[in-house]
Amino acid sequence: MDEQSEIACFVLGELDGLDLARFERRLSQEAALRAEVERMQALIGELEGLGEQAWEHAAPAAAVRSRERTGVPAPGRQARPRARRAAKTSRGRPALPRPAVALGAGALALAVALVLALGSGSSRATHTVVLRALADAPVRSRAVARLAGAESLQLTVEHLPPIDPAHYYELWLMTDTAHLRPVAAFHVDGSGDAHLQVHLPVPASAYRYLNISLQLQGGGRAISARSLLRGATAGA
Repeated sequence: MDEQSEIACFVLGELDGLDLARFERRLSQEAALRAEVERMQALIGELEGLGEQAWEHAAPAAAVRSRERTGVPAPGRQARPRARRAAKTSRGRPALPRPAVALGAGALALAVALVLALGSGSSRATHTVVLRALADAPVRSRAVARLAGAESLQLTVEHLPPIDPAHYYELWLMTDTAHLRPVAAFHVDGSGDAHLQVHLPVPASAYRYLNISLQLQGGGRAISARSLLRGATAGA
């Protein structure tokens, strides 16, 4: 099973035993994987809203092709989903919530196929940049940016220190301190995490890095001397 199929099965509650334990262990360690799970959860939520009757009367061509490619059973041949249970990580903490999918067997097969078709297309068009901690940041701090095409960026930030209202974090496109462009200002929650969906003013590949700095409110638009996270783009 490839990773996109495994993510879809996890979101739909179809992993169990050692497969579920292994996936949840990865989920607790990999920000990029968590971001992809959240994206698929949103897709599944949209598919649930269609209702089972809609699935029984139409099968999008992309879903059919994906089912043939990935081996998802045809409608009517798949067993009804098992009862969902609250997933636990190896340390006893709840994993990311999974939607309670109320689709029947045929609708579920088509839902999985469509999610895989959409997920596969997105993966081919997405470039991932990992921003790692610099000297001024806690060693556990990091961020993962998923660049979908030239205009859209999804940023997941972890373990940056929460800050007072006099400061904020800023995401930059950057080649050096003379060639850079601000993208988005943000704050983190009490755990030091943040999730952003950002429209890029220019393609990220036009710059060498994605950079996150700590800025002072009212301190002007120039980048501060405190860059905390940085990762190389495709233009590096």
